Amino acid sequence: MLLKKILRSAAALILILLPFYPIAENFFPSERQVNNQIFSTYIFICLTIILIGIVLIFLLKKNGKVWGWLFFGIGLAAMIPLHLGPPRIDATLLTDPGIERFRYGMLMLAILLLFLGGYSILSPVKTLRSKLFLFILIATALLNVWDNYSSFMLSGDMKSWTESGKNANDFSAQFDFHIAWRTAARIFLYITAMVLIFELAKKTEIKKWQFVILNIVCLAGIVFCVLCLMSGFQDFYFPFMVPAIALAPVYWAGIASLTYGNAYEKTGNLLYSTPVMQ
Repeated sequence: MLLKKILRSAAALILILLPFYPIAENFFPSERQVNNQIFSTYIFICLTIILIGIVLIFLLKKNGKVWGWLFFGIGLAAMIPLHLGPPRIDATLLTDPGIERFRYGMLMLAILLLFLGGYSILSPVKTLRSKLFLFILIATALLNVWDNYSSFMLSGDMKSWTESGKNANDFSAQFDFHIAWRTAARIFLYITAMVLIFELAKKTEIKKWQFVILNIVCLAGIVFCVLCLMSGFQDFYFPFMVPAIALAPVYWAGIASLTYGNAYEKTGNLLYSTPVMQ
């Protein structure tokens, strides 16, 4: 029994860190960014990591709630762009545009999973609270789809810039990245995570200590995003402004939900009975 608990704890820890630990980077120590020459190998490594994650979650899962699987998928989808290296905003964007489009395509997939998972938690949307939370979810999805789609199209914008006779390396200095809106997109990811974590706690799908820790992470993320904006994106960007990190609390909530199950179904008692959770 003790050995089983140790193995389960180890598997859970691996799942928590799996999308974020720089495993793939260790295969390409001399490369700052994944390029066309190593891209296929990188994808193979990521798919192997994803397979390991799926095996581990099947060993640990105690229920098959739809939102749990969708949130679990967010971490796996966000992992791939996370380890591609820094986004290209110089002339190399013209030589490897496909990699950058793949990066932002995967992030848009993660946002889709977030919306679908969030909607399944909030449904049926009948109360004022659920309608407010749905509005936050929709705003988050729209902001982040815009954020990633505009980055997805950046290579085309740079190509038009160079075709007009201008230097590609001067492009990023004049391009309006709308940093305030992009910061808002990240902040809304953390706010949405807090909203959905609250709903999961109310449904007794996660434990009380998980509820507290995840909210602390989200609050820290919001604070550092504001600090990053105030610094003009010169400081405090890493790690909380990174899209994959901003999606991490929801991924962790998905793991918590899949591996814990519903406390009410198990014990007949609500995990939370304080007025704030009613």
